[in-house]
Amino acid sequence: MAEPRDLRPAADAMASVLTGVPEDALSRPTPSSDYLVGDLIEHIDGLSTGLQASARKEPVPEEELRDGDAAQLRPDWRERFPAQLTELARAWAEPTAWEGETLQGGVPLLASAAGMFVLDELIVHGWELARSTEQPFSAREDDVLSLIRFLSSLPPIEEVEGLFAPPVPVPEAAPPLDRLIGLTGRDPAWPGTTARH
Repeated sequence: MAEPRDLRPAADAMASVLTGVPEDALSRPTPSSDYLVGDLIEHIDGLSTGLQASARKEPVPEEELRDGDAAQLRPDWRERFPAQLTELARAWAEPTAWEGETLQGGVPLLASAAGMFVLDELIVHGWELARSTEQPFSAREDDVLSLIRFLSSLPPIEEVEGLFAPPVPVPEAAPPLDRLIGLTGRDPAWPGTTARH
């Protein structure tokens, strides 16, 4: 069982990257092969509200069940995201959020595991978005190491629509964030400099 963690630093890091996304970047590729930047942002929009429901042991609102589609990205996302991410971290700051069971993506699981998956979403998608838009990104090393331990303890995750890929080999001596990115099926050396239209 994972111990409760403070998700505010990871949420703040993602919010910082989101506010720095250039206006012309939505059609750029990302390290997730099926996502362009706009798709990834739309996915983050849904998770930043939907995963609050997991913390509160509530069903995810139907309108927040999104697969990541830039065509459905609401135009006010820049204004909404900081508050949504703050609320997500606040919801998971409640001790009860990490207790018992909850639903995440319609799947019942331990709430403590759900909280770790939220942390993973924040850090991995924050890194992806930063790399895709040529921005710096950092995560607390303790959070990253905790995620490596957590994810390494799970059975292999099947590849799903290009979002969950087999782990990318990364040297054991690599920085922890690189090892986490490789563990989640992304290439930490992904360049992300070529726009796709």
